[in-house]
Amino acid sequence: MTLSQEHLIQVDQHWAVQSISDELRVQAMEMAELRFVDISLGNLLEHSQAEFDTDLLERVATAYELAAIEGIGPLLHPVSDQENKHLRELAQAGAYRAFSLFRVLPVPRHNEERLFHILHVAGLAYCGDRWTDLRRWLDEQKGALEVPSVASVSWDKRLLYRIFDCWLRLLRKNRWDDLDQISEIVLGLRNDQADHEKALLGRVQGAEAQTIAMRLVALYHWAKATERLAVYMLQGEPVAIDAQLDQHFEAALKAAQASKDMQLEVILRWLHVASRKMVAGSLWWVAHTVNSRVTRFVSHITKQKGLFELLPPQRAALQEQGLLDQASRAVIVDLPTSGGKTALAQFRILQALNQFDQDDGWVAYVAPTRALVSQITRRLREDFGPLGIQVEPLTGAVEVDAFEEALLGEARAFQVLVATPEKLQLVMRNKKVARPLALVVMDEAHNIEDESRGLRIELLLATIKQESPRANFLLLMPFVPNANDLAQWLAADRGRSISLGTSAWQPNERIVGLFDIHKGDKRGDWNLSFETLTTTQRTIHLKGSHVVDGNRPLPKLTYSKANGLATQAVAMAKAFSKRGTSIAVAQTIPDAWSIARKVAAELDPYVQIPDDVKLVQRFLAAEISVDFELIEMLSKGVVVHHAGLPVEALSLIEWLTEKGYIRVMCATTTIAQGLNFPVSSVFLATRKLPYGKEMSHRAFWNLAGRAGRIGHDSVGVVGIAAGSQPNEIRKYVSDATVSLVSRLEGMLDELQAAGNLANLSVFIQEEQWADFRSYIAHLWNEKRNLDEVIGEAEQLLRNTYGFGSLRAKADRASQDKADALLEATKGYVRKLAEHPENASLADVTGFSPEGVRSTLLDLNSLENKLTLTDWEPSSLFGDKAQSVLPSLMGIMLRVPQLQDGLREISKGEGNSHRKLADITQAWVTGSSIESIAKAYFQGDSLTDQISKACRAVYRDLANNGAWGLSALSKMPTSGLDFESMSDEDKRKLNNLPAMLYHGVKTEEAVLMRMNSVPRSIAERVGEDFRIQTDGDAEVALSPRKAGEYLKSLKTEDWARLKPESSLLSGEDYQKVWKQLSGES
Repeated sequence: MTLSQEHLIQVDQHWAVQSISDELRVQAMEMAELRFVDISLGNLLEHSQAEFDTDLLERVATAYELAAIEGIGPLLHPVSDQENKHLRELAQAGAYRAFSLFRVLPVPRHNEERLFHILHVAGLAYCGDRWTDLRRWLDEQKGALEVPSVASVSWDKRLLYRIFDCWLRLLRKNRWDDLDQISEIVLGLRNDQADHEKALLGRVQGAEAQTIAMRLVALYHWAKATERLAVYMLQGEPVAIDAQLDQHFEAALKAAQASKDMQLEVILRWLHVASRKMVAGSLWWVAHTVNSRVTRFVSHITKQKGLFELLPPQRAALQEQGLLDQASRAVIVDLPTSGGKTALAQFRILQALNQFDQDDGWVAYVAPTRALVSQITRRLREDFGPLGIQVEPLTGAVEVDAFEEALLGEARAFQVLVATPEKLQLVMRNKKVARPLALVVMDEAHNIEDESRGLRIELLLATIKQESPRANFLLLMPFVPNANDLAQWLAADRGRSISLGTSAWQPNERIVGLFDIHKGDKRGDWNLSFETLTTTQRTIHLKGSHVVDGNRPLPKLTYSKANGLATQAVAMAKAFSKRGTSIAVAQTIPDAWSIARKVAAELDPYVQIPDDVKLVQRFLAAEISVDFELIEMLSKGVVVHHAGLPVEALSLIEWLTEKGYIRVMCATTTIAQGLNFPVSSVFLATRKLPYGKEMSHRAFWNLAGRAGRIGHDSVGVVGIAAGSQPNEIRKYVSDATVSLVSRLEGMLDELQAAGNLANLSVFIQEEQWADFRSYIAHLWNEKRNLDEVIGEAEQLLRNTYGFGSLRAKADRASQDKADALLEATKGYVRKLAEHPENASLADVTGFSPEGVRSTLLDLNSLENKLTLTDWEPSSLFGDKAQSVLPSLMGIMLRVPQLQDGLREISKGEGNSHRKLADITQAWVTGSSIESIAKAYFQGDSLTDQISKACRAVYRDLANNGAWGLSALSKMPTSGLDFESMSDEDKRKLNNLPAMLYHGVKTEEAVLMRMNSVPRSIAERVGEDFRIQTDGDAEVALSPRKAGEYLKSLKTEDWARLKPESSLLSGEDYQKVWKQLSGES
C-alpha cells in the first residue's frame, strides 16, 4: 500500500494527535526540521539557536505512534474491507510522522536504553516506508551503534546484545557477508545456551525465575525469527516466510507480556511489522512472481551489489500497480527523480525477453544523449552480462555503418539495444532488424514536449506503434499530471499509467532556496545568505535568511570579483562540498571554466591523490593534452562537465563522482538533460539554457531531484541565485508542473496564436517541421499509393500523440488545428507523389525530402563528377589536394538539417567548407585534439581552444559530418554504382562515416572504438585484432568477435600494444577500457 500526502493529512485528525494543540504540533515539527537540517548539514546554514524542547518532541512523537499502533494488527493481517484499509493507512502515516520526530531526539547512552531506542526508531521507519531514511540515520549515528561487549554480562543481556548485532546487519544490509554472518551469530548463541541459561536460572528463584524464563523464551523466539528473516533476504527461501515470522514473533510477544517487560513488548511489535515489510519489499518477491531469468538476476545483484530491497515506489509499481501485467501493452511510469526507474526497466526487460524468447525478440532502450547511452549500457552490461544477455549500444551518429548493419542483422547478436531516438528512428524506418521488437524502454520520456527533439521522439513512437504491432512500451519520466493520456495514445485500453510522483516517499528530503551576496563590514568583505522557499514539491521550509559559511567563502576574491551570479553559485558549491559533491551550474561553457578556476584556486590538493583520479588524469593527458587545465583541477577534486567534452571523459568524470572523489563540479545548464548520477547539492547561477531559453519546470525539478545521494545524504540542497529578480524565482519554484503537451500540438498552438494556421501548408516547409515531413514521407514510402495514403491520412495521423489529442477534444479550436494539419498533410503527400524517389531517399538518409532534393542537385552540379575512387578513405581523408571532401562539406553546409551544427564550427568564416574538411582529415588521420585546437580554433587560452575543438569534433562533426557523409554516399548522383560494387567496396563505403565519427582511419580501429577502446590505442589494437583473425573477414569485421577479442586481452597485451609516447600504461588502458565498456 502506497503512502500518500493525503494519508499524512488524515493522521493529523487522530484523537491522540488532536489531544495536542495545533500550535504545539507545528512548533514540534518546525523544531524537528531545524534540528534535522543542523544534523545533516553540519551547521552550514547559520541561524540563532532555538530552544530544543525534548519533552514536547517526545510527546508529539508518542501521539503519532499511538495512532500507528492502532493499525499494527491490520498491517500484519490485511483484509480487503474499508476499515482494515483505513487502519493500515493510519499505521503507516503515524509511523512516518513519528519517525520524523524520534530521529532527532538524542540517543540514550545506557546500553539497554540505547539498543531499544535504535530498534524502536528502526521499527517505525519500516512501518512508515522510510527504510532509506533509516539507513542514512544509522550512518549518522555510527558512534551510537557499537554493539556492547558480552563479556561478564548475564545470559539474557548476551542474547539481547547479539540479537541487536543481527538487527543492525539486517537494517544496514551493507553487503552479502554482513547478512550471512547472522546465522553464525545465532548458531553461536545456540551453542552457548545450555551453560549460560543454567547459570542464570540457577541464581534466581520463585517469581523472579519465572519472569526471567519468560524473557528468555521471548528472546529465543526473536533470535529464531531474526535468523529466518536473514536467510530469506539472502536466498529467497522459504517462500512462505510470513507464517514462520508470525509464529516466532507472536510467541515472543506472549512471552514478553508474561515477563511484564513492556519495553521488549513494544520493540517486538514494531520489529514484527518491520520484518514483514522487509519481506514484502524484498527483491525475491519479484523473482518468485515472474520467471527464472529474474530469479538469476536477483541472485546476482544480491550477491554482487548487496541490493536486497525494493524502494517503496518500486514495490508499489511492481506489487500494487501492475508494472509486469502482461495484459498491458504500454506502461507510463512517473517516479520521483532517483526513485529507481532503471531497476524497474530491468525487471520489465527480463519479462519481455522471456515473453518473446521463442521468437528471438529484442528490446530497444532509448536514452536522450550519447552520454546516457554510454552510462545505461555500462549498467545493463554489469547486471545482465552474468545472465548471458547481450547488451549493445549504437553510436549517436545518424547513420548505420556496415558494422552496425552486421550487428543488427546477426541472429542473437544482442538482446538489448541502447540508442538515441534519432538512431533508433533510422533503424526502425529502414527495418534493419528482422527479429520482432519486444519492448521499447524510453528514458526521460517527458522530452516528448522538448522544442528541439520532442517531435522526433513522438514520431518515433508513432512509427513503432504502427509498424511493430506486437511491441510493448515502457516510458519513464518524472511526475506529469496527464501520464494516462500517453498510455491511452500508445495502447488504448491496454495502456496503463503508474503515477508515484506524488507518494509520500522521497529519495531524500530537500531544501530549495535563494542564495544572495551581501557586502561585509570591512572593505572587500562579503558573505552569502540562503533563504528557503515554499515550493509545489515537498521541501523543508526554514524561517528567515541564513548566513552560509561565514565571511568570504572564497577568501581570495573581494566583493567586486565575487559579485557575479556564477561566482556566487560556485562559492555555495564550495561551502556545501564539505558534505559531498556539489554542482555549480553556469549558463555557458566559458562561464563553467571560469568558476572552476576560481574554486580550484581556493582548494588545497588532496594530501594523497586517489589512484582512480590519477588514472583519469593520465587518460586526459593521453587523449586530449598534457596541458589540459582539467588535469590539475582534478588534483583538488574540481571538474567541469559540459557538451564540449568527449563522452569518454564525461563517463570517467561521472565514475569519479560516484566514487566520491569530486568536491565541486562546474557545469552548464544542459546538465539538466544528462545528469543521471546523484550529488549532494546543486546551485544554479541561472535558469537560462545556453541559448537563452528558460529551463522548463520539469527540467528544473528533474535536476533538483538529483540533489541528495540516496543512502548518503539526508538532505539535498538546491539553490538558485537571487540576482535582481528574486520574486520571479519565488514564483518559478512555486508554480505547479503542467500537463505534458505534444510538441506537434505545441507547434500548431503557436501557429494559431500568430494567426497563421490557415497557411499551415506554407509553414510546414519550415525547418522546425522537417521531422514531420520526414514522417509523412515515410508513410508515403510504405504504401506508394497516392489515393490510399490520402484516404488513410486521418488514421495515419491519429498514430501521433498530438493529432490524437486534438481530435479527442470537443472545442472548435482543437478541431480547427486537427483539420488544418490533415489538409496540409494531404497537400504535402500530393507534392511527394510528384517525386516519389525523394521520399524513398529520405527514409534511407534521415533527411527531409526537401533536403534530399537540394543535395541531389548540388551533387549533380559539381564541376568534376564523383567516382568510386573519390570515396576511397585514402583519397577522401588523406590527399588534401585531390580530396573531394571540401566540396562535400560545401554541400552539407546547405542542407537545413546539417547546417546549424557545421556552421557552428566555422562561425561564418570564408572557405568554411575547406576548414571543415581540414579538421575532418586531421581528426581521422590521427591528429591529437591539442594540435587540432591550436591549428583551427581561436581562444583566450589553450583550454578555450580545446573546448571548442572537442565540441566541434565530438559533437558537431561526429553527428552532422558523419550523417552528411553517409547520406551523400547514398544519393544517385554520388557517382557510385552500387549494382556493380563488390560487397567489400560497399562495406568500406558504409564505414567511411564511422571513421569520421570515431576519429580513426581503418575499419578495425572503428570496431575497437565501437567497443570503447580509447582513440590513442585503437589503431594498434585494431591491427592486432586483424592479425589474430588471420585475415578472416567474417571474424575480423564482427563487432561481437571484436568484443570477445578485447575480453581475452591480458594486461601484458595492452602493454605490448600501447603507443610508446602514451602516458597511459598497458594496465591503465585495460582499466579504462573495462570502465568505459561496462566490463569492469
